[in-house]
Amino acid sequence: MFLSELITRGGPVLYLLFILTLIIFYIVFNKYFFVYVEKKEWLSVKLDNFINSNPPSSVNLIHVEKTFLSEFNRNSYQNIKLLDGLIGMCPMIGLLGTVYGMIEVFEVLSFLGTGNPRAMSSGVAKATIPTMASMVITLFGLYFRQDIGARLEKSNNEIKNLIKTRGYSY
Repeated sequence: MFLSELITRGGPVLYLLFILTLIIFYIVFNKYFFVYVEKKEWLSVKLDNFINSNPPSSVNLIHVEKTFLSEFNRNSYQNIKLLDGLIGMCPMIGLLGTVYGMIEVFEVLSFLGTGNPRAMSSGVAKATIPTMASMVITLFGLYFRQDIGARLEKSNNEIKNLIKTRGYSY
């Protein structure tokens, strides 16, 4: 009940923000799934296959970094730029909601004048609710983006150290 009332009072821009939020959290969930589940496959199956096909005695560490680590980085950082772009779009869409609500306030002012504040309140709500929602989405998105970035960097360093312990050298 509360959410549907909030979306009704916030205007049509909230539907766009809701869809954007779903996409952002899908990407975030996908990245956490990669860090906690798919990374184990990289460490067990794919690294062992790579080491069996490229033994440490015949392959230099620089070539390992160019092939295996670059493939890991490509898969782990996939959709991160999209996530950054979507998080950056949230405040702009919130401002679009602000403009939409202010247009409604000005329409009420042009028809009824300043003597009816109750009539202006729906426009003010449509101006402030999308802005607030977009800022909340942006803050959560930035937090999870920084956390995912740190976890991916840590995973990358773990794999580098694991490769070095397997006998590869410069």
